[in-house]
Amino acid sequence: MIRIGCGSAFERDRLDWPVRLANSGVVDHMAFDCLAERSMALNQLRKLEDPNAGYIQRLETPAVGFDVRLPKIVREFAPFVASGGTMVGNFGAANPEGAGAAVVDGLREADVTGVKVAVITGDDVMEQVLKQDVYLPEHGCKISEMSERIVSANAYIGAEPIVEALEQGATFILGGRLADPSPYVGPICFRNNWQLDDWEKVGLATLAGHLLECGPHVSGGNFTDPPFNLVPDMMEIGFPWAEVDGDRIVVSKTPGTGGLVSTKTVRLQIGYEISDPASYLTPDVTADFSQVAVRQVGPDRVEVVGASGRARPDTLKVLVGLDLGWKVTVEMSYGGPSCVERAQFAAELLEARARTALGSEILEWHSDLVGMTSLFGDAISRGYPAEVRMRVAARTASKAAAQTIFDEGDYIPISGPAAGGGRGAMALVRAIGVTPALLDRSDVPLHVEVLQS
Repeated sequence: MIRIGCGSAFERDRLDWPVRLANSGVVDHMAFDCLAERSMALNQLRKLEDPNAGYIQRLETPAVGFDVRLPKIVREFAPFVASGGTMVGNFGAANPEGAGAAVVDGLREADVTGVKVAVITGDDVMEQVLKQDVYLPEHGCKISEMSERIVSANAYIGAEPIVEALEQGATFILGGRLADPSPYVGPICFRNNWQLDDWEKVGLATLAGHLLECGPHVSGGNFTDPPFNLVPDMMEIGFPWAEVDGDRIVVSKTPGTGGLVSTKTVRLQIGYEISDPASYLTPDVTADFSQVAVRQVGPDRVEVVGASGRARPDTLKVLVGLDLGWKVTVEMSYGGPSCVERAQFAAELLEARARTALGSEILEWHSDLVGMTSLFGDAISRGYPAEVRMRVAARTASKAAAQTIFDEGDYIPISGPAAGGGRGAMALVRAIGVTPALLDRSDVPLHVEVLQS
């Protein structure tokens, strides 16, 4: 049996709650999913600006009381690693080698030596997709027709290299675009001695990973919906963990914490972002969750059975990162009589001034009134509000054009319409898009290198 806990659900997830889980003594493995869809492209841009960057930024932060830079995750989880706990995650993003070096240095700074750190590489498939001129279905064209915009191409990789690293004795394992459930699938299959072509078992391991990968979603966070679904003690939601063995999963949360693990929270997470529950495609398996059953077996303990699977896909999904220029947002609040009309006029005035100055440099323009039209448009009738917030978002070909819109938004409170205030949430950033493609599995060779602290 393995007891495995969630360490993070996204790149900037909080660490105090999962650290409490790691130090509770109830888990011997922690898995971390750090990468949203745009994360690879954004980290690739960081790496282009600095070849030593490109991995998860929160790996590095100034250590309290030290002049050196100590990776934060390593510092926080050093006691867990020192006690024999295993860490697996896609901390590497666009630079797994750099992440591996940072982890080794951090462990040494924390006086944790002798730990084998495995670095998984091979998910960066930029060379392959360019050479093969792969098709981009969302854009209806070959990659060569957009080659000047391509900033990254990373394949979603699975549990195979994780198991290989565990077989070599590694206890801190990191890679680039490891698929979301795979940092769980690898340790679960390894510890239970399940073969990676035993599709039924891998399907069960994938469901365990799917239940845990979103952090406190399954322990009450995504279930809370006052006044209908109430969850006790939301001040500190316990991070989830699971026992996995035989043909069942038992999901729970950090002892002594708030939140809730119930059949309802588990059912909600089972259906989260999987499209077809009978054919959930991952690099490890075509998982089948359609026959899953859940049962409360104790306070904050839910048994899950019935997961299965079929052979994994022959192809791997590749996420291609696109440089789409720059995006800028401008927000302004209006209140009292005529607030809706003034806010609408402000949005129209800002657009007119921007288009006069920039013309075709504006690639996209969107405006809405938060509290009136931002979510449902005109589909839901409503009364006249006491206040409303104007929001404009635009995408431009150049940073200079985005700056022009930003500046025009800054002028609005002075140049009118009347009584606009509370300007904020104004931002000017690179516009990074992502689009999927496919590569044959044989075109994505993976490599595991083991370092030592």
